[in-house]
Amino acid sequence: ARHILLRLTPQLTEAAAVEKLAGFKKRILAGQADFAALAHENSQDASAKEGGDLGWVPSGAFVPEFEKVMNTLAPKQISDPLVSRFGVHLVEVLERREAPVSARDQREMVRGMLREKKQNEAYARWAEDIRGRAYVEFREQPQ
Repeated sequence: ARHILLRLTPQLTEAAAVEKLAGFKKRILAGQADFAALAHENSQDASAKEGGDLGWVPSGAFVPEFEKVMNTLAPKQISDPLVSRFGVHLVEVLERREAPVSARDQREMVRGMLREKKQNEAYARWAEDIRGRAYVEFREQPQ
């Protein structure tokens, strides 16, 4: 996979970044531009110098928004601009390969999921406890 990342700044709003990347996609699909060249010139990510190439990546390596879109793309397909906490991305999947997951990796994935589930449950209990002990007093403004 490869991508072009535009980070949001006071000068570059989310809407402007989405519009700019949509323009890049149109140019690429029309054969007027090359994804790697645009990534090299415009991407604000460390992968820019490699034309946005992210290499072979295992499932779960990216933020969920990015991963979800990347997993729906067919090889040689380019996504619409997508927003993540890092900015706005344009993603292209170059090719896919099936990699067998070892028993050890499966155990680690399950452990991670269980750990996350337990953390979420503990947080929910803590938040409920805090809410139960909170004291809120409404005072009317003097007139």
